[in-house]
Amino acid sequence: MSNKSAQPAWAINTEKTLQGIEENLKISKSSNQPDWVKQGEESSYEMARMKYSGEAKAYEKVAGTGHLMIETMVHLPFAESAGLYLSKFFTAIRDEDKILANKCPECKRVIFPPRVLCGFCRIRIEDIDENWLELSDRGTVVSYSLVAEREVDRATGKIIGDPYACAFIRLDGGDQWSIMAHFLEERDLAKLPNVKRVQAVWRPKEERQARMSDIKYFRIIES
Repeated sequence: MSNKSAQPAWAINTEKTLQGIEENLKISKSSNQPDWVKQGEESSYEMARMKYSGEAKAYEKVAGTGHLMIETMVHLPFAESAGLYLSKFFTAIRDEDKILANKCPECKRVIFPPRVLCGFCRIRIEDIDENWLELSDRGTVVSYSLVAEREVDRATGKIIGDPYACAFIRLDGGDQWSIMAHFLEERDLAKLPNVKRVQAVWRPKEERQARMSDIKYFRIIES
């Protein structure tokens, strides 16, 4: 569509997004960021380029048939119940700095996060004190991954958020099944393979929302 004045808003916006993607891709390639960050960013921009180029072609095809194209933003907020056991779990995180699990009275496995049914025995775990236990906010890193690929903002053509390291952490006080996936504070690729022990860093209580993000990240306490 060469005649800009005749282009609908969606076409102009998509072209701007693609231009922003190309500009930011060049910046990323010439940056001095670590290789794993650059590779993730480049992959994100290339995927976004494919997405929005395909979107533009699909729009043009439909517009060529005489249909009117209308760009609409849909906002669909919703809420759902966490249930009795997860409500107790998240409330303890928010109010008490505690990470709770429950234990199957039959097989004695630690169920984390807590659930009503044991996935192994298929029996109900009653909500009584002896079936609950508190796990430590310290643990051992079982594995980790580096996440550098992210979403590209349609309005700016720039990547949203920062690259981060995510770890699977076996929390103390549980068993082999007591694994939490969460962010690591450390992002230095050279240091991550040596990380052994970590501890949760909690948000101030006035900032907490009864979510897993009430733990900001886990910091290294032993390498």
